[in-house]
Amino acid sequence: MTATTPLQQHAALVMDVVPAAMDAIRQAMRRGAHDHLSVPQFRCLNFVAQRPDCSIGEIAAFLGVTMPTASAMADRLVKAGLVQAQAGAFDRRRSQLQATAAGQAQLAQIQQRAQADLETALAVCTSQELQSLQAGLALLGRIFRSDTPQR
Repeated sequence: MTATTPLQQHAALVMDVVPAAMDAIRQAMRRGAHDHLSVPQFRCLNFVAQRPDCSIGEIAAFLGVTMPTASAMADRLVKAGLVQAQAGAFDRRRSQLQATAAGQAQLAQIQQRAQADLETALAVCTSQELQSLQAGLALLGRIFRSDTPQR
């Protein structure tokens, strides 16, 4: 059996725990969305809300789907009144997408319900465990967020 380094052990632990946490978040999001949005539609709407004036191509790249799939998803969100599309300022063939007020409200409602579910799950933790969790999550955020420099 090969000895593993502490870095290998920590990387394996992150790979074990993060997917379980993401599954809990996805389940909470599904409960919050009810039948209004699928998880991919939620992710699409959330992406558009965070990146106003994004394109179908950017959505496709983010979701890892084809352009026609991303276009169909955006069209469904437009028809639902959650997203609006405008012709691009520089290229009229390129639509720029923005979340509508209704889309923003839907996102807020889903996120509030999901956060409430996570609060319930975290209620079993002691204050010391919650402090440790906060420190660990802050560290993960610093390491993995694209808007902060990597060490």
